[in-house]
Amino acid sequence: MLNVSSGFRKTTEAHPTVAGSKLKNNILFVSSGIPSLDYVVGGGLPTGGIFGVEEDVLGSYGRVLTKYFIAEGVVSNHHLFIASADHSPEETVKELPQPCVNPSNDRTSSNVNNEMKIAWRYESLGKVESSFDYESNFGHHFDLSKHIDVETVKKCRITYCDLRKCKNSNEDKSKHVFRNDLYYNLITKIENTLSNKEYDRDSNNKSILRISIHALGSPMWFSVDCDEEPLDCNAYGKDLIKFLYCLRRLIQDKNAVAFVTIPSHLFDDDHLMNRLLYSIDNAVRIESFSGSNKETNPVYSEYHGLFHLTKLSAMHSLVPFVPSSLDLAFKLKRKKFVIEKLHLPPELQDSSEREQDDITAIPKTCGGFRKKDIEF
Repeated sequence: MLNVSSGFRKTTEAHPTVAGSKLKNNILFVSSGIPSLDYVVGGGLPTGGIFGVEEDVLGSYGRVLTKYFIAEGVVSNHHLFIASADHSPEETVKELPQPCVNPSNDRTSSNVNNEMKIAWRYESLGKVESSFDYESNFGHHFDLSKHIDVETVKKCRITYCDLRKCKNSNEDKSKHVFRNDLYYNLITKIENTLSNKEYDRDSNNKSILRISIHALGSPMWFSVDCDEEPLDCNAYGKDLIKFLYCLRRLIQDKNAVAFVTIPSHLFDDDHLMNRLLYSIDNAVRIESFSGSNKETNPVYSEYHGLFHLTKLSAMHSLVPFVPSSLDLAFKLKRKKFVIEKLHLPPELQDSSEREQDDITAIPKTCGGFRKKDIEF
């Protein structure tokens, strides 16, 4: 008698992985260079997608994330395409952090052996963990205090695109969709780079291309063609949206991932920013405390800013990944950039009494009383 199984065996197509990548949901993922960032976005950056970073006001932390992304590509021997209209790409690679072993977890709670200064009934409760404890062999750790040597960078396959040196195209603008020649020049260079068969997903000799575009849509992009006829804001926003759509179409079937930083604080148009986020697969926003009232607020003294997840897409899955906490903050230490769960202190030790204890209650009747005179 035959034994017929009521179930079925799940078969998956074999996809050989590339160095510095992992297979998840039948798609290759690469590391951003920051383990905590890889965790909060679902285990890394998926190939065939665009990862957007809304920069902080000063743009300093956005550049740090970009350097991590490029440094991870150098160590993993991935191919790199670096473009910028604000800074020289050649100068950026000279400041890449150096890989290191997993640094010791120097958490702020150094006084582990000290007793908790709260009611005895809460001493038995477990401690609140701020870090995500994302431990895996995926990706590398880097030391921001040291830089990768020049010889190591020269061995990598890097395509530099300094948009400040790009000349206006002599081609009739009616033949392409962009009003701004910088977008047309950049998307053409990316298309020519992706024409290599090694970036195809069905290629036998696979390679991964990391595309880094810094400060997309900054005033340096807006200044082009000003000597002829200035660009209006409407055409400027259309160029941004068209560029992201074209970029997404070029890499969606390739072993390539785009890391794009956007100075969204310069856009005084919420509708435009929503359309830009619609064109991006995953996006985060950096809110720095520098120059704001939160910088001197003792509540946020342990952090340098807030880290917002503005968009998480479901690529090759039914639902997107959701981290254990959406209240995130970041620290820029001497050697590393860390994203942690935001935990506010239970009570500040600057004052011995609560502020509301000093408030005097003045009734409307004749017999007055003060709040501190009331006894229970």
